[in-house]
Amino acid sequence: MLLLAGGLLAGCSKRRPAVAATAPAVPRNAVADDYWWFAIDPDLTKGFCITWVQGMTPADVLKRLGGKELERVGWQQLVGSGDGQQGPAYEYFIGVARIGEWSLIVEDNGDLGVTDRLVDRLSVGTTVVAHRHKPDGHGRFLVLRDAVVELDFDPAAYTVRGGTRATELAPTIAAAGFGARRDPRQPLLAGLALAERLTGIPMSKDLLDTHTYLLSTVPRPRDASPRKKQ
Repeated sequence: MLLLAGGLLAGCSKRRPAVAATAPAVPRNAVADDYWWFAIDPDLTKGFCITWVQGMTPADVLKRLGGKELERVGWQQLVGSGDGQQGPAYEYFIGVARIGEWSLIVEDNGDLGVTDRLVDRLSVGTTVVAHRHKPDGHGRFLVLRDAVVELDFDPAAYTVRGGTRATELAPTIAAAGFGARRDPRQPLLAGLALAERLTGIPMSKDLLDTHTYLLSTVPRPRDASPRKKQ
């Protein structure tokens, strides 16, 4: 879990270089069934938020968010027992890694990636793709380009969508697996498949395990209320 604990940090004192990985030469057309492993991972049972930022390094991400690196950790140290983000109410705890041409932000039940004031700033001059999943099954899927919302919807209520590209992306959303079955986990899985289709990065367990993450803090804005869907 993203818990700033002395024992965790003490065990991570040795600095390791971030591991870079590239996207496959021919991206696959991901579908929800490609992500069943994610739905049963005990480390993510309390929810999560993953955010992709194109063309920026983890250091760039932290600079733009006003974040501070604390330590470099592995995947298991980042998500731990799946208890969810813990710490001061005025800070986010996140992990950031570089994967191909994207930076991946991982939060254990956090919501930085769908907090408008932060991701608007983060998306200036680039593209941000965020997928927030809450323990109750609801969440938010958000795509921004240069502070403009291109897609915004709750995966559990996927037929109600906003954003400038909502109509254009409707076939891609359907192809990812939204509405394909009535399993309550389907929106979660389809959201991950949709993120892969938009980034070209298949987020496998091996990929997550083989990276080093910058465990960092980011100040939480006072007014974090979400915008209305366009």
